[in-house]
Amino acid sequence: MIHAGVGQSAEPSTEKAAEHAFAAAFSQAGVNQADWAVVFFTAEHLRDQQRLSSALRRAAGTDRVVGSSAAGVLTGAGEVEESHGLAVLVVAADRLQADPFLFAPLRGHDAEVAGQIAKMATPDPGKKLLTVLLPDTYNGQPQHLLQTVQSHIGYSPVVGAGSSESGIAGATFQLCRDKIATNAIAGLHLSGPFQSLIDITQGCQPITEPLVITKADGNLIHEIDHRPAFEVFTSMLKGPLLEDLRRALMFVFVGLPADRERNRVGPGEYLVRNIIGLDSSKGIIAVAEEVREGQSMIFTLRDGQRAREDLAQMLQRQAQRLNGKKPAFGLYFNCCARGASLYGIPGIDSAYICQTLGEFPLIGMFGGYELAPLGGANHLFAYTGVLALIGEEE
Repeated sequence: MIHAGVGQSAEPSTEKAAEHAFAAAFSQAGVNQADWAVVFFTAEHLRDQQRLSSALRRAAGTDRVVGSSAAGVLTGAGEVEESHGLAVLVVAADRLQADPFLFAPLRGHDAEVAGQIAKMATPDPGKKLLTVLLPDTYNGQPQHLLQTVQSHIGYSPVVGAGSSESGIAGATFQLCRDKIATNAIAGLHLSGPFQSLIDITQGCQPITEPLVITKADGNLIHEIDHRPAFEVFTSMLKGPLLEDLRRALMFVFVGLPADRERNRVGPGEYLVRNIIGLDSSKGIIAVAEEVREGQSMIFTLRDGQRAREDLAQMLQRQAQRLNGKKPAFGLYFNCCARGASLYGIPGIDSAYICQTLGEFPLIGMFGGYELAPLGGANHLFAYTGVLALIGEEE
């Protein structure tokens, strides 16, 4: 049986925050000892890394602790952004095994690190495998890492987020057991007889019908539907966004197919990528992904109300899959461009989750990007929320 609980603290004192958060987590789990724990912490707790590491292991009662820094943390009790925040998940389970890891350096070593992660995974026909990855957002190439892991062990779901911070540290931090590193990747392999329900909610919603890239070179889109790409881009802008194209790039993005073979950009089937450059004289737009001629695409808009609607739809899908059952615990990886900066008020995502699915142990973080499966492969997402619900195997 899976016993799980979460706790959260906004205490400025790292020792008190760890003590209070773990006490709440153990109380909810109904146990006094954990097999393993996940912890997310804001950069304010990193002024003394040794103190943080010691406080966490002492409060957890185990050294099997893994986690990372985050721009914000959340549980079912609410969200803490850009302030002292610490959230923990404790799990005691006789059949759910967790193997935590930390590999460094990450920058320039994606393939090597991916091989080490894959080597630790032992896919067993009688067991399920779920990998949680927490890479340094400022270093590494996550899409390449995901593809390399899959090339080693085949497809198994990956969830996670880029370790982040509020800007006060200038670096992100990854934690495993007694070590805290930067330019690293932390994570764990979950294996055993369990059920995982994973879904995503997009913060950017389509504002065009599906389009076709008719001329491209690398990450440069020259023509869309045989028209200059810059012309197509500006034609669907209105008001302030049309008057200030730099501002428009903060709200308007492209959506590309998650599955290149199917080449569809229908609901839930696209990856949001930033527009990183415009050339009006040549009619070109540059995007943060290599594209190809014949590829479908859409333009999307980052919008709080549309994001709420998509979140509600995702949660309804999860509720239908649960069919009245409660998850043992949940992991929610939320983009740091969502939260209060998207909705105008904090706590929307966690409130919607609890309102739709009821109370259960939920822990989450605000990351620099998100990782999740879609269309039979694992992908890098942006402006997205990834909800992974873990339960007893049916």
